[in-house]
Amino acid sequence: MTTIADVRSAIKSKLDNLTGDGKVFVQDSNIFTTKATGFPFVMFEPSNMSSIYEDTTYNYRTYTFQIVIVQEMTVASRSDAMDILLKCFEQMTIAFDKDRTLWGVVQHVEATNGEFGEIDMEKWPALYLSSNLACKVLVPITN
Repeated sequence: MTTIADVRSAIKSKLDNLTGDGKVFVQDSNIFTTKATGFPFVMFEPSNMSSIYEDTTYNYRTYTFQIVIVQEMTVASRSDAMDILLKCFEQMTIAFDKDRTLWGVVQHVEATNGEFGEIDMEKWPALYLSSNLACKVLVPITN
């Protein structure tokens, strides 16, 4: 049975694959923090959970995670920071689109609504793009 912890680990692995020298993100985190050591930075946490009765044997659970991409604006201009955010978002979304089951951990993932804004990252003003990733899991009902 897939748990929310399993889904969280799969998302972390997917983001780890996009993080490092010459990759999409410089740093990633599975908790929200303002202590980034490099940019662009991505972080995520669970934000919502729902369960729908599918039939007498299964429930369909949706675990939603908020994913936040951050780019500083002290070295990069606001315009450049926005361009970086959009590029990172596209590459991250493509990675999830190419693996809609997160290596078979979930039945389906789908990026949902998002928003842009400004955030203070301790030492740096930054732009952020926040998006939700809904992960659907079929869970057996045990009696």
